[in-house]
Amino acid sequence: MKATLAIIDDNVMMRAFLQEYLCKDFNVLAFPDAGEAWEWLDQGNFPDLITVDIKMPGLSGVDFLTQLKSSALFSEIPVLILSGVKKSPQRVQCLELGAADYIVKPFNPRELELRIRKHLR
Repeated sequence: MKATLAIIDDNVMMRAFLQEYLCKDFNVLAFPDAGEAWEWLDQGNFPDLITVDIKMPGLSGVDFLTQLKSSALFSEIPVLILSGVKKSPQRVQCLELGAADYIVKPFNPRELELRIRKHLR
């Protein structure tokens, strides 16, 4: 059975690329913002892993990560941050908040796939 990934990114091209690249090995659901992803989670859905961008309108990736990791229901879901923010303090903050990994855009798609597989084990 394929693992389910939730992709949260406000960039339509990034969402489309990730869906296309990852759909052969995973069930991929893509959301344009963290609010829509929360609605989906609140309906009782549990992805095996979530990728989230940091800078998005509305609920930021950091705020989403903070809420997810403080939730009794969803705190165990691994979260990979995919962000164009390269600054070390931002990476450290996300890892301290419970992110499983932090990958800087642009990234090698194969590396992302391997990191996803690692965190799904």
